[in-house]
Amino acid sequence: MSEPLSLVMAQVDDVPGELLGEFIRRAEELGARNVQAVASVTKKGRPGYLLYVDVPAALETELGLLLGAELGCWGYRVLAAEHRHFDIERLRMTLVLTLEGTELRWPLRAKTIASGARVLRIKAEHDDLAAICAHLREQGRALPLAVLKAAVETRLRGGMDGGELHVRL
Repeated sequence: MSEPLSLVMAQVDDVPGELLGEFIRRAEELGARNVQAVASVTKKGRPGYLLYVDVPAALETELGLLLGAELGCWGYRVLAAEHRHFDIERLRMTLVLTLEGTELRWPLRAKTIASGARVLRIKAEHDDLAAICAHLREQGRALPLAVLKAAVETRLRGGMDGGELHVRL
């Protein structure tokens, strides 16, 4: 069973993007599982943000102190929420990409998102796909990330051959 989480909501205004970015980095270092900054308009037409932070309940006070010190928050709210989690399976495989008649191989991670036996979505790991595209660009072969992602995720729905995923572009 996972540890209890608190959903913290805070309203901030008069905060430049650089400070917000630093807060997000530090909140993640603290242990925040997810940080969302939603742009808003506050009183007198000022730009602002609504911050939503999933943090382990044991770290809520520490996160509050960070909100006050770094962003000048006067306080924060802890929202009552229940998280419904889907079944996540992490996969590791070798991507065998046939491109312009050449077979290339890379390690690739993916996740399946399911509800019981029903697979809702299969997602290839963005960082792995981006690294493959960067490597191909260095070799003078342009392959858009969106094209690779679509091809890989479509093929993943059809299943793998052992620990290999074969994609031809």
